[in-house]
Amino acid sequence: MLTHLITNKMNKDLVLREYLAIERTRLANETTLLAYIRTGLYFLIAGSTFGHLVESQFWNIAGTPLVLIGLIIMLLGVIRYFRLRKSIEASKKNIGNSTEAFIRSVIDGEN
Repeated sequence: MLTHLITNKMNKDLVLREYLAIERTRLANETTLLAYIRTGLYFLIAGSTFGHLVESQFWNIAGTPLVLIGLIIMLLGVIRYFRLRKSIEASKKNIGNSTEAFIRSVIDGEN
């Protein structure tokens, strides 16, 4: 009976901690996506600026790879975002599924 009460209290604490950890991870994933987009836009802007403002064939040629690099960076960021989002959603299924052995080890560690 006592183990059941302790288990219920522990599960509530663990569920809250695990849920908050997943939320922090989700927010970090969104921040990372925005950083990828920002970096990609910097490359796009630099490439288009070199290509349009400077009247030299060299800068026209140098601007094209910068635009392509910017597009690739943004695409990689979006791909990474959706992969991690899928992984984060999958980890939500495991919230609160602590084994009794784990809970006992936590209880023994507190004493």
